[in-house]
Amino acid sequence: MDTTVDVRIGWIGLGEMGYGMAKNLNNLLASHGSHLTVWNRSPGKTDAIQKQGAHVASSIESLASTSNVIFTSLANDAAVENVYEQLLQVAGKNQKQIIFVETSTIHPTTATKISQLVSAFPQHRYLQCPVFGRPDRAHAGQLVWVASGDAAAIERLQPYFASMSQSTIDLKTTDVAKASSFKLLGNFFVVGSIELLAEGFALAEKIDIDKNAVLGFIETFFPTPSWIGYSQKIATGSTGKAGGFPVELGLKDVGHMRKLAADHGATLPTADLAYRNLEKLKAQGKGDQDWSSIVEVLREGPSSQ
Repeated sequence: MDTTVDVRIGWIGLGEMGYGMAKNLNNLLASHGSHLTVWNRSPGKTDAIQKQGAHVASSIESLASTSNVIFTSLANDAAVENVYEQLLQVAGKNQKQIIFVETSTIHPTTATKISQLVSAFPQHRYLQCPVFGRPDRAHAGQLVWVASGDAAAIERLQPYFASMSQSTIDLKTTDVAKASSFKLLGNFFVVGSIELLAEGFALAEKIDIDKNAVLGFIETFFPTPSWIGYSQKIATGSTGKAGGFPVELGLKDVGHMRKLAADHGATLPTADLAYRNLEKLKAQGKGDQDWSSIVEVLREGPSSQ
């Protein structure tokens, strides 16, 4: 990384994923005598990273006026649209280039909309770069990064991406909707795996098979981090949202993938099933539990399906 280049990085959004990524990025910057500037809607969430040397901006406008690279990590499409409307009110007046890097899981049409808003200012660039991995992977800098947008901007920012991820999947396209579609496809495989594992563990309980034996089987025959991780959560009853992915956000993501499929004449029966189970959990007041809580619906038997 060329430390002689004036790179001033801002970060918006310090949820469980955002904080983990921002922490690692700030560590990289600190090793080169620089720092991250952050802003979060809930001010209390900036305390931890401020203690690690990051600067806290007083507002989105302040962050936008002092940064030439801005990362965003937000909960949903509405939050992304709201933040970018505010960012562009300031950035539109700045003749020097700003590279925007959006890392949230959003619908492809939202990514396209934001890209079009940014393109009204030719000096700026917009990258859609969603990430794969749970919060613990974000904290460990072991996410899988997906990149789309301007090739030169992606190349320039690779060292920063690497500080937060174990690998980067460069889709090599300026069509930012592709990265959002890719993320939804990947999340479909994740929620499909959760649905399958939850069904299997629920059956194991009903036929009185030791769940630790089932877990051992999965660790031997399907030794992948996501299968093992979700199997452990299901087997141990660890359904809390801490370090997990809440049901409410799961509904958002599964809703997006179902709409994406419908818009393109495809069907996702597994996603439909998972969506119904997630809806039941939310109706039971469990919207903040990890989405592997699907197993709780399945334990109730056919009447709940």
